[in-house]
Amino acid sequence: MCLLNTPEHLRTLKTLKRNELRPRTAHNMSFTSFAVRASEFLKRFPMLHKGLRRVYCLFRPGIRACVEKAFRDQCDIFILKIGANDGVKNDPIGDYLLNDRRYHGVLVEPVPYYARLLGDNFDTTARFSIEQVAVSHSSGQMRMYYIPENASDLLGQYFDVAATRPLASLERKHVLKHLAPEYHNIVESVTVECLTVKELLRRNHIKHLDLLQIDAEGHDWIILQQFDFNVVRPKIVLFEHKHLNTEEQEAARNMMQNAGYQVKAMEMDFLCLLK
Repeated sequence: MCLLNTPEHLRTLKTLKRNELRPRTAHNMSFTSFAVRASEFLKRFPMLHKGLRRVYCLFRPGIRACVEKAFRDQCDIFILKIGANDGVKNDPIGDYLLNDRRYHGVLVEPVPYYARLLGDNFDTTARFSIEQVAVSHSSGQMRMYYIPENASDLLGQYFDVAATRPLASLERKHVLKHLAPEYHNIVESVTVECLTVKELLRRNHIKHLDLLQIDAEGHDWIILQQFDFNVVRPKIVLFEHKHLNTEEQEAARNMMQNAGYQVKAMEMDFLCLLK
């Protein structure tokens, strides 16, 4: 039976067409975006995925290859990951953190349900602590917007909730712009604790970082600029750029270069490697 004609696949395609998780054509999809999507699809065939990924990385090294190379000879790797979600899905290095015992640190995720998923995935490693907070320019309480897990029931039709979990944001308009108008009314919010970067580091007694990873759905620049990279100097800083405007991307790039980092746009992130 052809996998592309299964009912599950057809339902997923229908959902993708109606969401602003919308399909892209060859005319407007970059090679990197195509490769990321193809990789996600091929993960259901582990042996094929592993072989093709090795070939791909030989000719076009990505985030995983760069991270692996940077820490190849390092025995202990401390990571701060802000916007961890469930820690695995759509994360370029999530499986490294799970399976490589050298990695340990703090995983930050504000949405309660996602934080529980994160705990389910990482608690058994006994190498990570989880902070259920948001990180922004001020401390206190803020509203976090997300797609509820019972979206299919609310809509009366299949909805791929797992695919929309990474959209959770402190800005409602960020979530809405990725959804077709008929889905706007299912967006929910929850009040979460919010910390500044300084408070987050102090609470977790963090004075040294090897790897800083930020995936905050457009809030990345607000978080990044709070770090003093003259004091805390991770070997790698990895943050998402696709939701930043041109001015924010340029400011972020200049900041990291001035702090002594080589900055490369890779996949949907900026990978900054300490020179």
